[in-house]
Amino acid sequence: MSFIVIEEVSKSYLPPGGTVDRKHKVLVNFNLSVEQQEFITFFGPNACGKTTLLNSIAGLTSIDNGIIKINGVSPQQTKIGYVFQNFQLSFLPWRRNIDNIAFPLELYGMKKKDRIERVKEFLSTIDIELPLYSYPYQLSGGQQQLLAITRALIFEPQVLLLDEPFNQLDYQTRITMQDKLLYIWEKTKTTILFISHELDEAIVLGDKIVFLSKRPAKILEVVDNNLPRPRNHEIIQTQDFFSLRNRGLRIFEEALKL
Repeated sequence: MSFIVIEEVSKSYLPPGGTVDRKHKVLVNFNLSVEQQEFITFFGPNACGKTTLLNSIAGLTSIDNGIIKINGVSPQQTKIGYVFQNFQLSFLPWRRNIDNIAFPLELYGMKKKDRIERVKEFLSTIDIELPLYSYPYQLSGGQQQLLAITRALIFEPQVLLLDEPFNQLDYQTRITMQDKLLYIWEKTKTTILFISHELDEAIVLGDKIVFLSKRPAKILEVVDNNLPRPRNHEIIQTQDFFSLRNRGLRIFEEALKL
């Protein structure tokens, strides 16, 4: 059995003032399997249901029907790290950066001294430097993103979910963060599901790229990405990358016609 199994999952929302027969269908009979330690990227039209899918996998959104299992159990029984689109709102602004990173460990009941040691050891392992005794508002956009990612990973989740985490960053910082995330993944080998609205980014990062249709989201194609690893942003200069990008553009153009 695959590590993550999504079978026949459907989800719809009742719009404000709407009736049951006018529900917005977001996911309909959605199926996907993910292997352990895979890095999966999702690419599709805006508002097609990508975030709803991730929220369902996280157990934050109830599904109408279907099955979601992670390593044979429900999402609620699984250690899941999540970096949201508006990740800055999840920081505790009155706490130092080191305490923000350590917050999941605090929730698990770890003593403060052990939390601090764990944070420093973890950052050293993944080669991340942050001003630990400053506050989130004092960080650059890229540093805030690293703060969110390290906090999501500090308690060793089985799955890391990232919902367009770099969409607010400038181009240069975005490239740097893509390379840094790949480096962190190579170190931790955490199973990652990553939503992107940039095709180049989805290709640079993913073992597989899942192309989605307009809402309700259906999988148009799952493309295996055989570009060599370890990988960084320099991969975009290769002919193999261009070939994969052109294939992805054709799939996306077909998605817009449906």
